[in-house]
Amino acid sequence: MKSVLIFSKQHFGGVPLIAGQLRARGLRSVLVSELPDNRHRDKCDDHVVFDWFGEELSVLADRLEERGIEPVAVVNLLESLSHWQMAVAAHYAVPGADESRHVLLSKVLVREHMRTLGLSDMRFSGDPATVDFFPAIVKPARDSGASRLVSRVNGPDELRAYQDRLAAAGLAGTELIVEEYLPGVEFSVDGPVVDGKFHPLLTVEKPEHDQVKHHDAGLEFHPPEQEHVREGVRVLCEKVNAFCADLRLDQFWLHFEGRSTEDGRTELIEINPRFGGGMIPAAVREISGIDPIEAVVSMALGEFKLDGPMPLRERPVVGWIDMEGDELGTVEVSTTEDDLRELPGMVGAQITNGYRITDLEQENFFLRFAVTADSVSQLRERVETVRNKIDYRITSEGGE
Repeated sequence: MKSVLIFSKQHFGGVPLIAGQLRARGLRSVLVSELPDNRHRDKCDDHVVFDWFGEELSVLADRLEERGIEPVAVVNLLESLSHWQMAVAAHYAVPGADESRHVLLSKVLVREHMRTLGLSDMRFSGDPATVDFFPAIVKPARDSGASRLVSRVNGPDELRAYQDRLAAAGLAGTELIVEEYLPGVEFSVDGPVVDGKFHPLLTVEKPEHDQVKHHDAGLEFHPPEQEHVREGVRVLCEKVNAFCADLRLDQFWLHFEGRSTEDGRTELIEINPRFGGGMIPAAVREISGIDPIEAVVSMALGEFKLDGPMPLRERPVVGWIDMEGDELGTVEVSTTEDDLRELPGMVGAQITNGYRITDLEQENFFLRFAVTADSVSQLRERVETVRNKIDYRITSEGGE
């Protein structure tokens, strides 16, 4: 049976969902993880332990050969392992090794390429010592999932304080990017890239985005409601399409975020070579009928196709909430997913009971839900109904 590698780090990577897709296709799933006790190892047909940080590609290749595993594809949903995905794909001559994908591994390279193509005039620097524009956003240039270590700095002193915090945490060598802070409403877009063309499937307005932590917060919904946000989505989709065409990207899923001001300026904020997290996959399925997990598996095999142009559907209205803990401790949720599924318009719910919050520098979402409605006003009513149903508490390590 043909084998497909599934990459995982710290139990993450969507392993159960990917393994299920592979099984339905008659393909053998091989988990590659640094954890011998990875909680998803029993969901896969085989498990190869590999230290992502301390071992070389040749070691992984030898271990696969010892098991008689010759991969036909690599599936990876983690940005921190994207360079490994490309290296392994190149070694085995399977889809996913395109040289142009390297640009997406670094936020600095993305910015430079956008500027070269005339698609952005946002000020940025990969060297904090040269920054002379404030306010600014500083964050890791690579591997900054869950908005980890993303911070706004209003001047040189705050930027130095940020670097001091990194040093105190043993992260002084982290590659950083500092970008001009753009006010306005944040939005995101999800969709596949096929033969150099980006196809937007889901566009999301984030009117309640946390402007202090720069975490997703409050209600997010499709389609955008404010006219300048809708125009910003259109403009940024055109820019991303030009970016994809220039790099000749293919068999790729993109989730990107932008900001749009009322005076008409729109800029790319973030771009990720994966679909958005939380309830976004459920929302994409609801709007387009395309399952992002199934699409990513097809892309890893080089088989993903669209049956003609995909229209950007605006109905139904879909919205969701990511509930985040704001203090250290363990989250105990009394409400169940079944309790929430009984409510009007419910699309899906995910509850992580027992979620441990150990770091407030990153997003700590312990509960998510998505609902549909006929209008944004009805959506807000249904969201409030769900919120009133949820019962939880956070207990510290020492007790209450």
